[in-house]
Amino acid sequence: MVEGDKPKLTERAPSLSPALPGRTANDQAGLIFASAALANMLASAVSNPLDIIKVRQQLRTQSAQLSSSNAFWTVGAQMAKSEGVLSLMNGLTASMMREIVYSGIRMGTYEYFKDAILDVSAGSLSKDGLTLKVFAATVAATLGSAVANPTDLVKVRMQAHYPEGSPYRNTRHAFATVWREGATSTGTSTPAGGLRSIYRGVDATTARGVVLSVSQICSYDQIKQTLKQKRLMEEGFPLHFTASMFAGFICSVTSNPVDVVKVRVMNDKERRYQGVSDCVKQMLQKEGPKAFYKGFGMCWARLGTHTILSFVAFERLRSLFGIAPM
Repeated sequence: MVEGDKPKLTERAPSLSPALPGRTANDQAGLIFASAALANMLASAVSNPLDIIKVRQQLRTQSAQLSSSNAFWTVGAQMAKSEGVLSLMNGLTASMMREIVYSGIRMGTYEYFKDAILDVSAGSLSKDGLTLKVFAATVAATLGSAVANPTDLVKVRMQAHYPEGSPYRNTRHAFATVWREGATSTGTSTPAGGLRSIYRGVDATTARGVVLSVSQICSYDQIKQTLKQKRLMEEGFPLHFTASMFAGFICSVTSNPVDVVKVRVMNDKERRYQGVSDCVKQMLQKEGPKAFYKGFGMCWARLGTHTILSFVAFERLRSLFGIAPM
């Protein structure tokens, strides 16, 4: 070193690992997106029976007649007996479509937004701080939830209970039926009515997506980071499993109330609710605060399972693609 020269400061290491030789940054971003989508599709396929029972529980009103028959094992047994075991896989196609868009964006772009927001902050945010994680997860989840709303709505519709049989022949028919509902309710056949119909509940969907993603992705990232920094665990399956297990419980607690409202609004074909705020008001007046945690046991079982499977598979796929762990 020449006398008088100052030592160079170490540059900030980006969250995303450097692209491998012959692979561009766009290629790597695409592989991360694909890993997130595939991991969550796998998790959703496994947890679909739990998801549909949770939806059925959330749609039931809190009454003396139903409170004793709303346990998740009772609802599941009733479905298998009256609708057949395959009814526990209702809405699977729409669920897979949803995960490609929703989880591909919210989980697949999380690290990109961490880097982008860190650069914009010009040093005011810490790379390892929780604030940066929350900002990144919020942006990614907002985009993913809003874009994926139509598939989420159709999934809920196909998972709901219909005493006289499902009005939907398949996923494509469900999309078309929901689109036509918009024209019927507005008295016009313009695309605007259909768009409003398939995007019904988008505010609740987005709110739920943000709450879930912030609590799920940020808690996983933070817990994993803490365990590694304290040298309690090293990178690998045990660490991924432990961090995702805690993340699954945390996001179940925070997202269940918003999820109940989202399901109610999306399945409201009779337009009993004027929107999210009216749904919340009616639930408080008619059912009480406990209604917002209707189906929590199944929500935790489903979301906990989904969280563990999705993060473990996500990390494994990244490894197979030659990408550094999250």
